[in-house]
Amino acid sequence: MKHWKKGLCGLLAAVLMAPAGLAAPVNGEKGLSDLEGHWAQKEVEAAVASGWVDGYPDGSFKPEKSITRAEFTKMLLDAIHLTPDSETVAWMKAHAKMKDIWGRPTAYTPKLYDMSGHWLTSQGWLDAALYSGMVVPDDYNGKNFRPEKAIARYEIALMTDRALGLVYPASQPVEGELPFTDKEEILDWMKGYVNESVKAGVLKGYPDGSFQPNKTSTRAEAVVMIQRMLEEMEEGIDALDSATTIRVQYRESIPYTHEISDTILQERETDQIQLQVIDNIVYASLNDLYDVQIEMMQENGNTQWEIIGFEWWPIEQKFYVEPMDGFYWEFQYQAGDTTYYWGKWSVHPSYFCEPVRFLYGELMVPICDFSHPKEEPQEGWQAAWDAETQTLTVPMFYYNGWGMIS
Repeated sequence: MKHWKKGLCGLLAAVLMAPAGLAAPVNGEKGLSDLEGHWAQKEVEAAVASGWVDGYPDGSFKPEKSITRAEFTKMLLDAIHLTPDSETVAWMKAHAKMKDIWGRPTAYTPKLYDMSGHWLTSQGWLDAALYSGMVVPDDYNGKNFRPEKAIARYEIALMTDRALGLVYPASQPVEGELPFTDKEEILDWMKGYVNESVKAGVLKGYPDGSFQPNKTSTRAEAVVMIQRMLEEMEEGIDALDSATTIRVQYRESIPYTHEISDTILQERETDQIQLQVIDNIVYASLNDLYDVQIEMMQENGNTQWEIIGFEWWPIEQKFYVEPMDGFYWEFQYQAGDTTYYWGKWSVHPSYFCEPVRFLYGELMVPICDFSHPKEEPQEGWQAAWDAETQTLTVPMFYYNGWGMIS
């Protein structure tokens, strides 16, 4: 199921829900009165055309006005389709997990203490921000968000990295020194996020060689940074030739073994899996893969689909799949990481050819490398590519008796 496609339905409603100054509609034919000749005119007009930002009721945009934390949060979420009424946000909220004081999984219950009555809360944007992991309460002193405070550049780096699924690489030690003259002003915990945002091209240094992490940003600067983030995120969407056929193939294992049966129980074409092609690597939505696999399990009379559990860990950007049959086998995927784990307590590592990506709040796993295509589908979502027929065959394996799905 293409969750982000349904998220687009929320964009029109979002325009009506946003506060004045963020989404007060203006006449697109007349344009925004104070953008002519502005350095960010092209980017702002593109954002307005896309529907995730608008001008003020008087027809202006006020590009040099500071943007607040609340305004940037809403703008970012709108741009990546994680609107309050999106299906993806609802899924995240229903499956969100965290660790309790004993280190055990429990329902995620994020809390900011100063958001009662704020428009970000009443309109649903705060829940979208918290359950998607774009905003983490522990980042703020006393868990007070201070929504009307002007947002700083390091915060934009943090949030855009999360939107791109870069929490894992941003959490790793930075190799060498950051190339900025004011690197001593960048706190240790934010260095990885600044580094990743610069590598992604979202934030850049100033001509004098500084980064200025605590400098606040204008509305125009915020739009430009989000546009750069979207360019990085949306690369290669629907890049496959229209003649390409996506075929899914369902098999089960021989009971209580790791051997896959040679019998193909079902094989059919599908358009239910969102794909993204970047540098010859084909990525597929993990949610869509599991949606299709469960559908095929149902069609083949496998009742174990009813006991498959899903968990979303917003802070770590992890996705768990747990067939709950008593064996407690599970799969664990994380945005930004090439390693995924399977087995009891996730102790067995496997490796993707490239890191898992993040697209509109969903994990995209690499399933095929056109530079080194496989002749037959393999475990771990490794699809086969037939260049002659332009067919991508995606495996759907169920390990019957071991409680594992691939």
